[in-house]
Amino acid sequence: MTYDPTKPVGEISPKDQVVQVETNFEQFATIFNVNHTAFNDPNQGDHETILFEIQTDDPVITKKLDALYAKNATSKIDTQPQLFLRIPVFLPTNKPSNPDSPGNPPMQLTYNEVNTAGPIYQSFLPGGYLLYFGSTNNIAVPVILSPAPTQILAVIVNPNNLTTSDGIPFDVSTSPVPSFTDRFMINSTLNGSGPVVSYTFNWMAIAIA
Repeated sequence: MTYDPTKPVGEISPKDQVVQVETNFEQFATIFNVNHTAFNDPNQGDHETILFEIQTDDPVITKKLDALYAKNATSKIDTQPQLFLRIPVFLPTNKPSNPDSPGNPPMQLTYNEVNTAGPIYQSFLPGGYLLYFGSTNNIAVPVILSPAPTQILAVIVNPNNLTTSDGIPFDVSTSPVPSFTDRFMINSTLNGSGPVVSYTFNWMAIAIA
């Protein structure tokens, strides 16, 4: 028999439920260990996992409280639900006299990928933003971000050397690649001498998931 959380039943005599009660007793520790610290261990019985039901709609906030819930993110539909937060109002407060107030849109807190192996490192920021960083010594080819974002917001690039071997200061800029939302070019002409491919450039990018 298997564990049955609905047994024993109060309306039925215990003598008619002996086998199920014994089974529940034998398996209780194993069943309880799911999402909990095991018995006879330090902090026994503590919750180790929080389970959220997937929501299809964002909750309406009518009181002074925050709502924490799971929902499919636009960037990862039907792959893995993400954790969202909705608060009563963002500052500045939502008043008719303040037309620039953002109200209280839902904010995505998590993302289902983090890349710590490189060569392009990636993490996430609250609000549905992705953070990337890496380095390259060949700026003749574009930097391609992975996982692919829907929009690149900002890219910051710094050369490892302040000047060339001739003492010429680096001029560094970036530009998007037309028709792509996941890549950009690093530009450095060195006083009109053409693209640089022999120096290393560190870069960081912020994008929308």
